[in-house]
Amino acid sequence: MRLAGCVANRSRDTDEIDRYCNRVGFRRLAHMPDVDAIRRSRLKKTLFEMPDEPDILAARAEYLALARTLWAGTEPLAPASLPDREIFEMLGFD
Repeated sequence: MRLAGCVANRSRDTDEIDRYCNRVGFRRLAHMPDVDAIRRSRLKKTLFEMPDEPDILAARAEYLALARTLWAGTEPLAPASLPDREIFEMLGFD
């Protein structure tokens, strides 16, 4: 299967995601920040219907950037698979 990449969804940092991507031959296409506006948008309205607050504007910008990237097209990737144990060890989980 070929994929465009991955999205870091509602995460504060992307270090572990980027480390995984580098290891398996993948790329991060976007980073949806861990902001409360995204959680609120799932309960009420879309981010694009909500008031223009700084965290909402930042989240909208990230979604629009991802849409532009996908619309323009990306080189398809076929990342390598890793056994769960290897992923846990790479990310420092026991």
